[in-house]
Amino acid sequence: MPTETTSLLTLFTQLGVACGLGFMVGLEREMGGAPNPHGGLRDFVMFALLGAVSALAALMYENSWLILVGFLGVLTLVVSGYWITVLRQKDEDTGITTEIAAIVTFFMGVLVMKGALVLGIALGIIVLAVLSQKAAIKGFSTSVQRFELEAALQFLIITFIVLPILPNRSLDAYFTLPAGNVAEITEDTARIQIKPNKGYMFEPGSDLVIYTETEGHVGTLHILEVGADSIAAKYSGEHLRLLAPGEELRAPLGVEVVSTLLSAINPYKIWLIVVLVSLISFAGYTLIKVVGTSAGIGLTGLIGGLASSTVTTLSFAKRSLEMPHWNRNFAVAVVLASSVMFPRLLLQIGIVNQALMKNMALPILVMGATGLVMAAFFYVRSKGESTQSTEMSFSNPFSLKSAITFGAVFATILMVTRLAISYLGEAWLPLIAVVSGLTDADAIAFSLSDAQQAGIISLDWASFNLVLGALSNTFMKLFLVFTLGHRGLFKNLAAAFLIIGASGIVTMYLYYDF
Repeated sequence: MPTETTSLLTLFTQLGVACGLGFMVGLEREMGGAPNPHGGLRDFVMFALLGAVSALAALMYENSWLILVGFLGVLTLVVSGYWITVLRQKDEDTGITTEIAAIVTFFMGVLVMKGALVLGIALGIIVLAVLSQKAAIKGFSTSVQRFELEAALQFLIITFIVLPILPNRSLDAYFTLPAGNVAEITEDTARIQIKPNKGYMFEPGSDLVIYTETEGHVGTLHILEVGADSIAAKYSGEHLRLLAPGEELRAPLGVEVVSTLLSAINPYKIWLIVVLVSLISFAGYTLIKVVGTSAGIGLTGLIGGLASSTVTTLSFAKRSLEMPHWNRNFAVAVVLASSVMFPRLLLQIGIVNQALMKNMALPILVMGATGLVMAAFFYVRSKGESTQSTEMSFSNPFSLKSAITFGAVFATILMVTRLAISYLGEAWLPLIAVVSGLTDADAIAFSLSDAQQAGIISLDWASFNLVLGALSNTFMKLFLVFTLGHRGLFKNLAAAFLIIGASGIVTMYLYYDF
């Protein structure tokens, strides 16, 4: 097909799409609201067509100001039409939705003619969705509480204001001493000659963790020879390319325990985990609000597990004291909420450490699937009983205090884990995982992920202890039911949780090679 014909076909297609988008928006305006003599179906088709023709003229004459001329024409028509409507309807509330839609329709035509066909169509879909869902949007605005809006604002602040300004390096990089400057580098042997600073002592045969002002931790030096004016060392690490002659090398303060503790704390990564966990909880809260309490106990428990499996368990445990005849239904909800914790944990770890996610997936999914089977078992046994939902108290979708508390707990577990590995060895990790899991499964999971990525523990050992921490958190929920709930609910859940735990433990011992 000749090029000229192809070009003409493209232009006709673009004009047709622009007219089609204008037609759809105009049709919605005709069907969805009071008649508007200045914003009918034909008007919107012409608005889109005018945008497309303005963009076409701008392309042909290489003058983008022609688009502005077309826009000013549309704006004049829209504003004059609006004022005429206002004068005619003095006592009525006159909105500007139709007028704004007309302006957006003009730019949809511009986008389509400029070659941004997908973007123009996407914009048209968004406009149609906003215009056609007037009742739903108004209903949502009336159902949102002030504290929920404030919680959303706080979440946006910690995500898009606080997170970007936090330093993305471990704190040990900020507590260092100048040790010397790089004099010479032999890349093939990773040998470095250092001109030492006066007052800093190098010991032959020792290993020295080194930092730079710009990059933070860059590796380790094994000191080979010590002279008065020159130090010979062998570099180990992955950042030799970051070192250059003249670069200042810095060393830890000298208090090894303090350096070990600080090396576990990266403010940016810790806060990123806080944001991630908060986001998933926020999503669960939103689902609960959308679904409402009429969805049934089982679905409420399933979605509640996304927001907080612990809060969900506490809620149903307390209600079991008031309505013990619903214990089997409550058991369904609690088991579902606890089972959701496993895939949620898998998702969270997958975002920051895909290798660990793949390695821990089997036992985690086995426990989650076992939980679903147990929930189905209780559901079958509860047939004939009421399945009406119960109120659940999630007073705040996001709390800044809770986020800071989680960050502090996470940082503490990071430091304890790093100290235990450094001074007690890996054999103590199961104890740390179990104790930490009683408080928060997410914190110990991300702590083990961090240690594995730092090369301190193996992938299998990190996965094993992560699953152990999740199991510990699961049995902590059973303890909460025992202390705060009805004994009948505890009896129902005890067998289910033991089966879930046994499935995870057996899978771990068969799957992992230590």
